[in-house]
Order: sequence, then C-alpha cells, then structure tokens
Amino acid sequence: MNETCIHNEIIYDGKIIRVEKDIIELENGQQSCREVVYNSGGICVLALTEDDKYILVKQFRYPSKEVLYELAGGKIDANEQLLEAAQRELKEETGYVSTDISYLGYFYPTVAYSNEVIHMALMKDCVYEKQCLDEGEFVDVVLLDESQIQDMIYQNKIKDGKTIIALLKFLYKK
Repeated sequence: MNETCIHNEIIYDGKIIRVEKDIIELENGQQSCREVVYNSGGICVLALTEDDKYILVKQFRYPSKEVLYELAGGKIDANEQLLEAAQRELKEETGYVSTDISYLGYFYPTVAYSNEVIHMALMKDCVYEKQCLDEGEFVDVVLLDESQIQDMIYQNKIKDGKTIIALLKFLYKK
C-alpha cells in the first residue's frame, strides 16, 4: 500500500503547524487530494507523587473554548531528548521533579490529516520544587488519586485524548 505525491502546495506555515495540500497518485493510478497538518510533535508526562497522587494540570484551551484537565506536556524543542523534554515540561507546568523516569511509548492522535506524534513518559516519586510557567501560560495543578482519575475519565470530565491514552495505558499495565 502506497500513495505517491505528484504535486505539493504549502497552504500555511506558522510557528506550530504547517498545512500542505498534495495531489497524490493512488495504487490504482487514479489521483486524489490530501490535506496534511504537519506538527513537530510533543511529549506528555504521566506523573505520580511519592504518595501515588496523579499530577494533572487544569487550563483553558482556546480551540475547545473550555477548561480541560490534562497531563503536563508540550512541544519537544529542537535537539532535545524525549525524557529531557518530559522533565522540563513537568517542572515548568507543575513545579514537580523526579529522577524516576521511563518511556511509555507514542501514538498518533489524528492520523487522517496530521503527522503529529505524541510521546508519553512516566515519572514516579515526584516532589514539588517550584512551578516555572512560560509567559502567557496559566495552569492550576491538581492532585488526584486513582479512583478519582478513573471516575473523571468515565464521567467525561477528562476529555483530552493524550491524557486519556496515557492514563489508560498505565492503568491497564498494572
């Protein structure tokens, strides 16, 4: 299975995404169009305190126009290692740090129109140091136990896909 690009047009090139429109040739020789959003990807951090509380952030997200509960995370900087990005993002957004870190894998959140990859890290025995939010970033840190997390997922109070995927992957692994 393969599709070959015949013509490429950049529609938009911004700070976070680039949108391209490709004319492609299908396996059967016919042509079609693909609109693709390119994104450098990111990292999310499933973090647990020393007493096994899950560390989430609560923040307003403009595209959905609502306050959402999420795992800490963000963009991976150029030349930054995945687990370094996880440690940086967790400290920036929540103030928590840990040296007990492992990689949980990755997933594609929207395969139909984007190449975005989100990597997942697990950090255990996190301790609070100091929150270091980026300019223009406003988040509340929320500590929840496992039963609260499960209830919030099933009651649709946690709606963020990366958060649900990482939490359920971790919970089912136990």
